[in-house]
Amino acid sequence: MQKIQQIILIVFGLAIIALFFIVFNLDHKGTNSINNTNIKDTTINRHHKIAFVNVDTLLKKYEFYEVLEKKLLDKQKSLENDLNKKMSDFEKEAQAFQRKVQTNSFLSQESAQRQEQELMIKQQNLYKLREQLSNELAQESQNLEKQLLDTVTNFLKEFNASKKYDYILNKAALLYGDEALDITDTLVNLLNQRYKAISK
Repeated sequence: MQKIQQIILIVFGLAIIALFFIVFNLDHKGTNSINNTNIKDTTINRHHKIAFVNVDTLLKKYEFYEVLEKKLLDKQKSLENDLNKKMSDFEKEAQAFQRKVQTNSFLSQESAQRQEQELMIKQQNLYKLREQLSNELAQESQNLEKQLLDTVTNFLKEFNASKKYDYILNKAALLYGDEALDITDTLVNLLNQRYKAISK
């Protein structure tokens, strides 16, 4: 048993020595080429003209966004008011039905069952309507977001027509960026000027 352990230790020892020589030789031979590659990549990256935009700030200050947001909120409020009125009418009907049941005001059992069925169908329809309105609002929100994104994207193409920048990045995706490269305020001012001109 001890012989087997000794053989295993010797094999592992030889393997470690062999790995040491391999790594040492690779490191010694590859140092210059690795360093040269890094220097070359850095040099290439220095030639790229980069800017970034704080999209959250841009949206808060962009007047067109405020208009779209108000439009969506107005629609949401209108749909909610309509749904709330229908729900309130249904609740009144349901309460009236309960009073009739408690006071035995129905002419027959069949009449009570028929009205109960009608109320259940109305309730199901209200649930469907609520879901439909929720989907409608979500779709409207997506459409408005797409409209806004298209507007900003098209403007960026015009803004960068001179190829001043190779990349315009979203600040939210950056871990670090030199504040001198932030063109948010410039874009906001230009977008608002353009929007006011189009609105007039």
